[in-house]
Amino acid sequence: AAEAIVKLTQGGTVLPTQREIEDTYLRDYDMAYGATYAVLDILQQVFYRSNPAREAFVEMCESEYVQQVTFDSYLYKKVQGNDPVS
Repeated sequence: AAEAIVKLTQGGTVLPTQREIEDTYLRDYDMAYGATYAVLDILQQVFYRSNPAREAFVEMCESEYVQQVTFDSYLYKKVQGNDPVS
């Protein structure tokens, strides 16, 4: 995000409007992390509907694979883990 703002300000020589900053930052942020938030939204919609669904989610999270995917996703800021078999 910082790189986009520096580019928008032309290296600090131009003062952009609030709208320009928001449009630049949010567009790039959404492109970079939109899929991650979409996955999180889906998980929330599926697993937070009832107590049994929440319990199933907790059980799923006990998996070493799920824990590794979660850690890697936070670390690399992109949803990771397309190989649950290995």
